[in-house]
Amino acid sequence: MKRTWVAWLGALALIGAAPVLAQSTEMTFAQTQQAANRGDVRAQYRLGVMYDSGQGAAADQSKAFEWFQRAAMQGMAEAQYNVAVMYDEGQGVSQSYVLAANWYNAAAEQGVVEAQYNLGMMYAQGQGQVQDDATAAYWLYKAANQGYAPAQYNIGLAYLNGAGVAPDPLTACHWFLTAAKQGDSDSQMEIAKCYENGRGGSRDLVKAYAWALVAAQAGQDGAAAYLETLGAGVNDNQKNIAINMASSLVNPAS
Repeated sequence: MKRTWVAWLGALALIGAAPVLAQSTEMTFAQTQQAANRGDVRAQYRLGVMYDSGQGAAADQSKAFEWFQRAAMQGMAEAQYNVAVMYDEGQGVSQSYVLAANWYNAAAEQGVVEAQYNLGMMYAQGQGQVQDDATAAYWLYKAANQGYAPAQYNIGLAYLNGAGVAPDPLTACHWFLTAAKQGDSDSQMEIAKCYENGRGGSRDLVKAYAWALVAAQAGQDGAAAYLETLGAGVNDNQKNIAINMASSLVNPAS
């Protein structure tokens, strides 16, 4: 598979991907700079975004980092996340997993789902933190509960493999199904296996084939070969039912 539970996936969002906080009027670069220099945390964050994107001034990641950090020091969660990403990737500042983890933690404590996920993966890999499956699972679970599909997939693997939590195939399959419905192709493969093997309850080859088909259509590595193998044990009528089912599995209307 492309991903495993312990693989470090890196930061998922681009710098500045967190929403710029709304302001009553659109401020020019000069006005934003003046407000930022006065200590306005929203202006500091916005100035970081402007330097990062080259909006109103030449793009300058080191200046973007400086202003994100100022806002982060005042406790703004979005800025803390962006500072973490920049340390993580070495953008505008020297790369440091330790400092990245520290800032991910600050943002994660305030509920930033990407920070919770990235922090969980850092604990899983032992990057910037002592490797700790239980703490990894804690943060992945928090992100999963916020609806973040990559975290749902990885906490599913944790339950499947007993990494930081007690092994629980039924719970693993619950999380795979939740992420699969959001379009996560790796989870689509895993839920197909759940139905094939009866991990999540009753064995159901029609649902297994339907989810494998969805994963194959999404281009998941290995899904086409898995679908072919699975198809050997499914008759034509079951395949037709599965094909009709597959179209409604991801983000169904009801």
